[in-house]
Amino acid sequence: MQHFEFRSVTSIEEASALLAEKGEGCRVIAGGTDLIPALRNEDLRPDLILNLLEIEALKGIRENRDTVWIGPLTTFTEMVESEVVGRCFPLLVQAAAAVGGPQIRNRGTIGGNIANASPAADVLPAALALGAELHTSSRPYGERSVLLAEAIEGPYRTRFRPEEFLTGITLRKLEAGTRSAFEKLGRRNAMARARMNLSLVFRQGSDGRVSEFRVVPGAIMPVAKRMRGAEETLLGKRPDEKAIEEASNRLVEEMLKVTGRRWSTEYKVPVMRNIFRRMLRDVIE
Repeated sequence: MQHFEFRSVTSIEEASALLAEKGEGCRVIAGGTDLIPALRNEDLRPDLILNLLEIEALKGIRENRDTVWIGPLTTFTEMVESEVVGRCFPLLVQAAAAVGGPQIRNRGTIGGNIANASPAADVLPAALALGAELHTSSRPYGERSVLLAEAIEGPYRTRFRPEEFLTGITLRKLEAGTRSAFEKLGRRNAMARARMNLSLVFRQGSDGRVSEFRVVPGAIMPVAKRMRGAEETLLGKRPDEKAIEEASNRLVEEMLKVTGRRWSTEYKVPVMRNIFRRMLRDVIE
């Protein structure tokens, strides 16, 4: 059995002080749906577990003129039920609704999903497709902001400093006419880790040409990332069947460049290709 200290704090200042003192010996709990199993399996052996769940300043959803701020302690259920998130970012609602079962969604948080940086995360790829900006705080370095796309270093590794923790996620509202979609494939319908997921953001100009296109697969690469080649294949073009096929080919090429060919490639490539083409046709229509 592990032995560690457990501390709860009620303010960002208290959290900053403890993290500055304990550094790498501290692990933050912001829901615990990933941390608790890791502790049980002794994958982690921290000196201190810092509970942030009582910090009210890290909760909630606030709509501004051009952006929406989401507190890192906002649960998946709260995101699914939010009128603001549903109206501004249906993609994020779809991703949050796909996480686990009701118990996990009631407990798990967007901040924990991002900070854990699991390759199988559902909400992280969707937030990446939406261009999420992360805000962090620490006593040594103060407050800073970084794009989510630049914050993930590898599987379960972020570029946050040991003394830093998430204090907010900001999403810029999408332009009128922008459509989006999310789909997840797991071993079963409920409580399943993603075998793969896909987030799309799409907009056409008045001339019918693609003016915005973002593609982020999840659970198929060590780190979720935008598929720039597939995106560029469609940008500025009318999305006819030939263009869609070219984009799907480019998506597969980019995937394989990162993952190489493995035993799962035989089924993942055709499945991802078909999901991509169907989702893209749906948002076009």
